[in-house]
Order: sequence, then C-alpha cells, then structure tokens
Amino acid sequence: SQDVVVFVPGSFKPPHRGHYEMVEAYSKQYPQGKIKVLISNPSEKRKRKTAEGKEITPQVAKEIFEFYTAQLHNVEVNISPEASPVGIAFEALKDLEPGTTAVLGASKKPNEKGVPDWAKFKTAPAFVEKNNLDIKLLDPEQTAVNVTEDDGVELSARHIRDNPRDIELLKRYVPDHVNAEDLSYILTK
Repeated sequence: SQDVVVFVPGSFKPPHRGHYEMVEAYSKQYPQGKIKVLISNPSEKRKRKTAEGKEITPQVAKEIFEFYTAQLHNVEVNISPEASPVGIAFEALKDLEPGTTAVLGASKKPNEKGVPDWAKFKTAPAFVEKNNLDIKLLDPEQTAVNVTEDDGVELSARHIRDNPRDIELLKRYVPDHVNAEDLSYILTK
C-alpha cells in the first residue's frame, strides 16, 4: 500500500544541513508517504542557547525546519511534549492506522563511540511486537540514510549556536537552497 509514514525524531538545536538532508532523502524515497519530523522538548539541563542567550526552543527548531522544508510537499513538523526523541517515535508508532508501513528515520552516521545513528531504534521491532501493533515496521538499519559528513552533528549545531551572526560560517551548515542570512535572523530576532 502507499501508506508509508516516516518518523524523524530529534531535538534539533538547531536543525542543520545534515538533518535537512535526512528528511529530504526520505521525502524523495517515499513521495506518496508522509514524513513527520518530531521535535522533542528537552529537559532543563539539555536546553541550549545561542552565544547571545537566545534559547533554541522546540518552537524555534520548528520554525527553522519548516523554513528548510517549505518546498518538500510531504513533510510536516510537530513538537512533542516528550524529552526523549526515541520515546516520541516509539509512541507515535502506536497511533498509526493498522496496515501502515512505518519507517524510523535515522542516518548511517556513527557517533563518537562508533555507534551508528539508526542503532537507537534497534529495540523497535520488539516494541511493535510487545504492543501488538498491526503495522509493518521496516528495518531501521536498512532504511537509514547517508548524510553529508561534517565535524559531527553535535559540533555543527553548537557552531551555529555559538556564531548566530557569522553568515560565512552558517553557510556551511545550512541546506544549499537556504539563505544563511534568514537562519541568522531567526536565531537572533
């Protein structure tokens, strides 16, 4: 069936080129499907601010993600009250219509410990089974996508937060079709 839903969860503080490329890849791979970006609501200690003291709230992350994905017809961006990106995605599986094909969006990129991003979903099949969900969950390892290599996801989000007015630096971290001045404006207004 055409009913494919891809969940791409994260805290996205703020979203950058790698996050966008992941969503774009799924958008193109499943043109008839729905791509749902799920922004988590971090706990107090996980909150992040720019060098100027502006907090990257879930609302700011949503505004930036919607700006990046405006030309992708099948992407929607939602904010969850949950703090855990993986937890949000698992809960979202419970709300799917029976027979839906579900994809848990992740990249193939390993973290500093060498663990690939998709590994955060390795317990998902057991979750689906335990909750008797009548959905078809595709293997997260098989559906993981490649994204541009940079200095690591954490680092680039931090670079953006630390230099919200440095247009030349921001250019390296925004999707190609996005104007770095516009990102700077959202981060500093």
